[in-house]
Amino acid sequence: MAEEIPMTAEGYRRLQETLEKERQRLEDATASMAATLDDALDLEDRSFQAAQYDLPTMEARILELEDVLSRAVIVEEPQARDGGVALGSVVVLRDEQRGRELRVQLVSAVEVDALAEGATQVSEDSPVGKALLGRRAGESFEVDLGSSRARYTVKSIG
Repeated sequence: MAEEIPMTAEGYRRLQETLEKERQRLEDATASMAATLDDALDLEDRSFQAAQYDLPTMEARILELEDVLSRAVIVEEPQARDGGVALGSVVVLRDEQRGRELRVQLVSAVEVDALAEGATQVSEDSPVGKALLGRRAGESFEVDLGSSRARYTVKSIG
């Protein structure tokens, strides 16, 4: 049996939208390629060659999205023991070095969207995500970020 992928309802919705956009891109590219082939007198047409190489990439992305969505398990409410941070939790962190607060949401790796509005998304398998999982309000922790270390305090969990 394939491994389930827990994710938030919002992440699932965004992946569904991405899948529909990718399907439309593939359909448009296929139509464009057919039109180019019909009109081409010279078989070395560069737009035809480019489309030929893009189609397998688009098809692979569609298959990947379909696979992820088929294995998705929606996490309706963040469920952690003892009120700690869980997948889907929105957390206010205090960055101790910079003296500022950050609002982040812990999400699965497949649903991270850098362009998402609202809380900054943190993957559960990132260094910060791993360190954050299960933390409670008031707890502090350090994270190795490769070139530096960061120290955070959990201010609140929503």
